[in-house]
Amino acid sequence: MRILDTTFLVDFLRRAPEVKRLAQDLEDRGERPATTEVNAFELLVGAYEEGRINQERFAQVQQMLQGLDVLALDRAGAIRAAELLSGLSARGRTPGVLDILVAGIALASGYDTIVTNDEGFRRIQGIKVQTH
Repeated sequence: MRILDTTFLVDFLRRAPEVKRLAQDLEDRGERPATTEVNAFELLVGAYEEGRINQERFAQVQQMLQGLDVLALDRAGAIRAAELLSGLSARGRTPGVLDILVAGIALASGYDTIVTNDEGFRRIQGIKVQTH
């Protein structure tokens, strides 16, 4: 099962053709698209400019999120993310904390693939990366 990362979702909002094809492929396979609340946060940050909300962008993000399963950060996801961060830090690799949270939520929820253009996910054990 696949999690849609922020890079994919931003490209979807921008109507990138390759992303639209992948979204259609997911739908054709009957796979319900999913993301995380961390990704929702990242998208919503983009709806603000200089401390002010861009109502159109905010509405687009909200509408898109309604069509997705949005996975919360629960205790199991937090534990998995902490384990991932600890292991990577021990090897001298410190990826972004938000990426670690996304990966922790994904793995704790039974997802093993993240659709993204963010290369940082490739360092996370147990995560497969599908580029779009």
